[in-house]
Amino acid sequence: MKKVLFFIIFILFLTNSSYSEKINTHGGVNELPESARPNDATISHFEFQKKIFIKQRRREGRLYTVPPKGNAKKFTYEKNISSSKVDKQLSEGYLLSYLFYDNGVIKYDGKAKKGRFEEDITDKTLFYTHSTGKSITSYIVGHAICDGYISSIDEIIDWPLMENTLYHGQPLRNLLNMAAGDKHVVDKRSTRFMGSFEHHRDMGLDTIALLLRGTKAKGNKNFYNNALADIIANYIVFKSGKDYDKLMKKVFQDKIKIGNEIAYEKHGQTINHQKIAKYNGSPQTLASYSYFMTRLDFLRFAEAMMKDYQNETCVGNYLRESQQQAIKWFKYRPTKKNAQWYLHNYSKKYGSQFYFDFKGLKKRNIIGTEGYNGQNILIDLDNSRIVVTNSAATGWNVKTYMLNVIKKGKLPK
Repeated sequence: MKKVLFFIIFILFLTNSSYSEKINTHGGVNELPESARPNDATISHFEFQKKIFIKQRRREGRLYTVPPKGNAKKFTYEKNISSSKVDKQLSEGYLLSYLFYDNGVIKYDGKAKKGRFEEDITDKTLFYTHSTGKSITSYIVGHAICDGYISSIDEIIDWPLMENTLYHGQPLRNLLNMAAGDKHVVDKRSTRFMGSFEHHRDMGLDTIALLLRGTKAKGNKNFYNNALADIIANYIVFKSGKDYDKLMKKVFQDKIKIGNEIAYEKHGQTINHQKIAKYNGSPQTLASYSYFMTRLDFLRFAEAMMKDYQNETCVGNYLRESQQQAIKWFKYRPTKKNAQWYLHNYSKKYGSQFYFDFKGLKKRNIIGTEGYNGQNILIDLDNSRIVVTNSAATGWNVKTYMLNVIKKGKLPK
């Protein structure tokens, strides 16, 4: 009944929207392609789609959630710095949220102009983290190491579920650096394992383990893929065991101090899949890096990570080690046409699911995360500056709105 109700609401949205004749559904996909340059009606449509998706996953029992504890970090604000360019992006561009934090103070707090969309962007709006969720997962790895669940970044993976697969017997470092030699088992779009026509998140890790049975690692070059990040997420579950919920609450409630519920999408199960019976449906087959978070919780995550690094806590030392052992990033291409749409094009190194060593910021300790369609974080660890962006689409200049802001401590005029 609820499914029918959501469908009716969706149809009413399409037919009654004052923008309905302008909506481009891009063939009915769930999310905007990165090549899209959407109008406001189309952005409204996909924001509505996101809400339906989250509600559907919750109804299906496919959300892992951590509630806020009531201790959310409260920020200090100043009047927004004048920036006609950022203002314009928020009033008619693709940026939905822009936060500039400088030495403990939010100096620009911007949300998309009220009335642009069917529903306004608010501090309660949930955004996909997309690949920024990979960095969040790595941050959780750091906590798992510091709490003794994982011995070190060089721990050799000894995981019964993944025995007789290419991931078993490798150092965790290889997986974190996207250098696990798995290019031959994951398709080019990085969402499906060879031998399956389904998205990797629509099957449990028990099924994936069967698909990978007998595989061997080939080389150790960068091969950036989404499936591997979910392998890491489930390795955390395996290693922390019955303490997994405790670990997650420690990270999100006690360290990041979230202000709203965070959630990630669990793996699904289908009746057509072969499964390893003793693991089917177990927690270590369900975890993912795909989180849903509010704009201010993105910033809370960034600030917590920055303070760990600066205070040289145990987790901070994990971040420092991640920086020191980062490997050459194969997508460093700052002069390529349209390089300005993607933060990763300006990074020379990649380590433990983070970007380091950015062009124009030589000898600066900068750490970055990047998520599909511009869910990005850039942190100046030396000067305590952070820029957080949430956007509907690429098409805005990351050099102008992120790199230069971090470099100079000033917003574009």
